[in-house]
Amino acid sequence: MDELALLRDFRCQDASEDGAREHARAALRAAAERQRRRRRRGLLVLALAGAALLAGAAYGIVRGLIVGSPAPPEVREQPARFGHSAELIPVPHPEDPQLGEARVAAVLESSVGTVYLFSSPNAGGLCASTWIEGNRGYQGRLNIASVCGRAAESFYGSGSEEFRGKTTWLFYGRAGDGVARVSLRFGDKTVDVPLTGRYFLAEFPGPPNQLPDRFLSYGADGKLLEQHAFGGPLAARLRVPPPPPHPVTQPHEVATIDARGGAERVTLLVARASDGSYCQTVRSDRTPTNSGCSVPRPKPREIGVTAMNFGGAPDGILLLVGRVGSEITRLELRYQDGRVATVPLHERWALYEVVPADYAEGRRPQTLVGRDSAGREIASRSLPWTKRG
Repeated sequence: MDELALLRDFRCQDASEDGAREHARAALRAAAERQRRRRRRGLLVLALAGAALLAGAAYGIVRGLIVGSPAPPEVREQPARFGHSAELIPVPHPEDPQLGEARVAAVLESSVGTVYLFSSPNAGGLCASTWIEGNRGYQGRLNIASVCGRAAESFYGSGSEEFRGKTTWLFYGRAGDGVARVSLRFGDKTVDVPLTGRYFLAEFPGPPNQLPDRFLSYGADGKLLEQHAFGGPLAARLRVPPPPPHPVTQPHEVATIDARGGAERVTLLVARASDGSYCQTVRSDRTPTNSGCSVPRPKPREIGVTAMNFGGAPDGILLLVGRVGSEITRLELRYQDGRVATVPLHERWALYEVVPADYAEGRRPQTLVGRDSAGREIASRSLPWTKRG
């Protein structure tokens, strides 16, 4: 029986030194009995030869995947439908996983459903990406978490994921070249994490139970190759996240524009958020609404206006949306060909359409410039597709 269930069921509060071992033995016996019952019910089980044939989940699109096979089309097409490939003016993201080449690397039956781990390359090495089958976010896009690194060294990611009213705590990544065994240390207890080829995927209890202290890897001769402490930002991400910000005032309309040459009316609505930031909603009668909180409050001499692919390529609208600081009274947009346009401000908020003719290299908008009441330039912000240095 694999050790994933042992890792998920592991508890570090055992009173004696042998408590964890006894707990593991009991969990192993219980897991083996569950495995026998599943066999008697005729369900599919993980194959021992390095490939897993999966039973289709009630919530999902994945049926009968085999480890090593291409990821489902919906995963491979995600960048084109919702990711950077949907940008109306492309921005280079060489560090991102190339999900179009993703393959199934590991599978886990977690407490919230089936979790898939996909392997894919990026410009600097390899990536491991997880998806809980059926877990979708804004506009139906898949909620995929990824971590990337070099093949010579182990890399891993970890964090919580809320789905179907529960929270799961996942640990996933890839073992470096030459690594034969991967372990997590919980205080004075150590638990092995099974490998599927070079990749690993596991679930552990998470808060309020003890979190792992250290990542360890070993060679075939049992020699310790790597050890990394679970501290700093990673440990913070593993703790129970605070509740997401939400509106504390009624959204009110701050700006409206006629886009697509007057064929589409786009409106910006704003509310104050519970964390002191803003909630921002962009809606129209043709394009799905884009809405979210945690829009930062800019400093007095800061431009908080950002590019938004409203609807995405190829048929969306490129908008510049956001707030400027209290000392900025005029906002300008400089283009690559030397043009300068005034971006109207409404209660210090901008809602501006970049027309399709200006998506082309040589005509693109390049820099936002903020001026104070005396006309002095006090802030600037380069747009993300602007070439640097």
